[in-house]
Amino acid sequence: MAKLHFLKSVTDTINTSFILESGDTLLMVDGGFPSETPYLYEYLKGLGGHVTAWFITHFHDDHMGALWTLLREHPDIRVDGIYCHLPSDEFLIHHAPTQDEFTTEELLNGLRGEMAKRGTPEVVVQAGEDYPFAGGAVNVHIIHTPDETLVRNPINDSSIVFRFEADGKRILFLGDLGPEGGVQLLEDVDHAELKADFVQMAHHGQGCVNRDCYAVIQPTYCLWPTPSWLWDNMGPGGYDTGIFGTVVTRGWISSLRCVKRHYLMIHGTQVIDLSEV
Repeated sequence: MAKLHFLKSVTDTINTSFILESGDTLLMVDGGFPSETPYLYEYLKGLGGHVTAWFITHFHDDHMGALWTLLREHPDIRVDGIYCHLPSDEFLIHHAPTQDEFTTEELLNGLRGEMAKRGTPEVVVQAGEDYPFAGGAVNVHIIHTPDETLVRNPINDSSIVFRFEADGKRILFLGDLGPEGGVQLLEDVDHAELKADFVQMAHHGQGCVNRDCYAVIQPTYCLWPTPSWLWDNMGPGGYDTGIFGTVVTRGWISSLRCVKRHYLMIHGTQVIDLSEV
């Protein structure tokens, strides 16, 4: 029996933080900004404090800042390996010299330094690979890795795409893939690979892959790592007067008529028993 833990943001900000639990195996996805670290730390401690594999979708500090902070400040959390496929350092530094809270160079060097201190390996994943965990009860299938020719939205479009498979369910992670990355995904990947029961809504549900991509995925359940202000695209005039496209994405998903339930981060941390959905 596997459970998907969909973690809240304690600061009502953009945050992608998921844990797949199967027996004593914990698979972590991203983790959020450094500000999420205290909550993430306590949550992981409550699950035993041993992460078998930590998957990074892409190199933005709202996805991996908490990982660096946790490695630095909480040696009692054990991480067996960090799984990712990052573009070259030159690409990252050129296209995103600064993050929200650090320079890219600081984040790169800081994370690698903490990994070296701990002896935590970096596993560079490749499209088409499978990674079995929990004695084969869980599989992670890598679908897509970065293409450095995509430079319109370079860091978000360097997100890896992968799926968790457990209890007969597929959970698809899109990271922060944007429109151009979504078009490439549909062109390069067998559409059967994208079919999923659950989908993590790309780029927090806005500025994301287009409707065609979600139409191929045909999700039954949508996972929205979206804060309240972004969910309603709040702006100077209130609802849907902001600059983001979340309400448009919500309309796309509604029009597909395949989704039975939306899991919203704004409802707090949720634990989904995959054997019961």
